[in-house]
Amino acid sequence: MKNLLILLFISVSALAQNDTMQTHIVQTHIVQTDTLKPGKLKTRIFSFTPTPDAVDRVNGLALGVGYANATVNGLNLEINPLGILIFMFQDPVRTLERDNGEIHTKVNGLHISTSGFMDHSQLNGVGISLFSVTTKTNGVSIAGFYNVSKELNGLHVAALNNTATEKGNGLFIAVANHAGRLNGVQLGAFNSADYTTGLTAGLSNTCKEELTGVQIGLFNRTKKCRGLQIGLWNINEKRSLPFINW
Repeated sequence: MKNLLILLFISVSALAQNDTMQTHIVQTHIVQTDTLKPGKLKTRIFSFTPTPDAVDRVNGLALGVGYANATVNGLNLEINPLGILIFMFQDPVRTLERDNGEIHTKVNGLHISTSGFMDHSQLNGVGISLFSVTTKTNGVSIAGFYNVSKELNGLHVAALNNTATEKGNGLFIAVANHAGRLNGVQLGAFNSADYTTGLTAGLSNTCKEELTGVQIGLFNRTKKCRGLQIGLWNINEKRSLPFINW
């Protein structure tokens, strides 16, 4: 009888341990499955915009009204009938002030839009649009109204204005051009920068702090001059002269 009780106790203990082990294995499997569960990782060759939440990359064509909350490698084609209204009511500089640097839309390739980027965007390639407001643009951007970005690198042409609030590297052609730090060339009626390294040519050229290069225009002004000012009237902290100053 005693031996029978001992054998029964051992059997119950073994079954309990086996159940515990199986429960642990199932729980571990569930945890691992949840941990490995993919998030927003879907890639598509084609997607309409605005892109679905489940898509974070398009390798091919993105087509729609815009707001591609994803990375587009290829062609981003936006047909937005409200482009002119957005231009009329949007303050691009104030829009950038709200930009915390996060990139929600990145286009690597060709961007064509009847409106344009509005914020939290980065273009690496060629952009042709009514306007463009990006965190950063690398390449070529051609806008019917303006190109505004924290950083513009490359060739940027606009009917009205090119503005790089922090850095502008390259060639800028518009009626008005502005950069925080300019490394390159500004060609327009009104050109300005906080720091200029390069050439600015237009009716009026203004450098708030230091010019390292050349200003050519009717009226040229800078604080510090490490180069030449050529124009009808030229001003720097050392002197004011007609025709040429240094």
